[in-house]
Amino acid sequence: MALFFDELKRNNLDPKPKTMVIDRMLPGIQESLEWSNSFFTVAKIGWGLPLLLEESDVRKRVQMYRQYGIDVSNGGTMLEIASSKNKTSKALEHILDAGFTVIELSEGIIDIPKREKKMAAEFARDHGMKLHIEVGRKNAGNQLSLEDTIDGISAALDFDPDLVIIEGRETGRSVEIYDNDGRIKWDWVSRIIESFGQSKIMFEAPLEEQQAQLITKLGPGVNLGNVSLLSVLPLQSQRSGFRGDNFGGFTGTGKVSGSPATKFVYHVISSHLSLDQGQIGSITGLNRRTVQIAIDTLVSQHLIRVTSDPRDMRHRIYSSEKRQ
Repeated sequence: MALFFDELKRNNLDPKPKTMVIDRMLPGIQESLEWSNSFFTVAKIGWGLPLLLEESDVRKRVQMYRQYGIDVSNGGTMLEIASSKNKTSKALEHILDAGFTVIELSEGIIDIPKREKKMAAEFARDHGMKLHIEVGRKNAGNQLSLEDTIDGISAALDFDPDLVIIEGRETGRSVEIYDNDGRIKWDWVSRIIESFGQSKIMFEAPLEEQQAQLITKLGPGVNLGNVSLLSVLPLQSQRSGFRGDNFGGFTGTGKVSGSPATKFVYHVISSHLSLDQGQIGSITGLNRRTVQIAIDTLVSQHLIRVTSDPRDMRHRIYSSEKRQ
């Protein structure tokens, strides 16, 4: 039985997808953390809470995560507050002293001057910290357009962050990729992935239904944030293909012969119902020629099926033979 579960774990994407948990600084989470710590990569202490609480209490919380190898982020609101009071430099020192390993920059409420963003980015690099930049507004009545969002992500990437986070708030409604009812605006998601790939993009997805849909559409390697600690294990179940809506859908690549790119393309195709070549390239970040070579290799091994799009017979659609 142990060997069976070891094989299932090996079949997950490597490197491990990034999952960010939102921490409200509530007591009594130690037991949950002991069960779930290996299934998320970063905890965010948001809402400016590090400014409200005793530094010793914040430091203790940060160290609790770090003993499990989990990164800890300050949450962008803290630096927005500091910027509004001309105390960005002091806030960065406070973040470092408390033991945080990630600096998050956001403009959910106010615009932060570019020189302060540069200061924060350089501070993170100088002190061996990771940098996350969040794109999006928190006020439902003052939302960015899709084009503004694309421009914001592009500007954020100029600072070479470890992740760009797409705002989702704690409600998952009325912001960025979510409509007023929490439904995903797939045209936004597609445009973001087509423009930037997935490796450095994290979608905040506080609702389990949103997490399931994003995993089903984009594969188990999608980076997800603002996840409740109580949702970490159900989320990992989704990533592993153990839930009803993706049961058995995510397969390993041990039977695939070929380059790492070929195995990656197979994993992506087998994690979706069907994809065309452009979608495969967008999800993997591989160039067109590499994708085509991978497809040809997989077809020759009878691992994927090629069909014509009924809307355009010249257009090819690829799916896993296992999913037929």
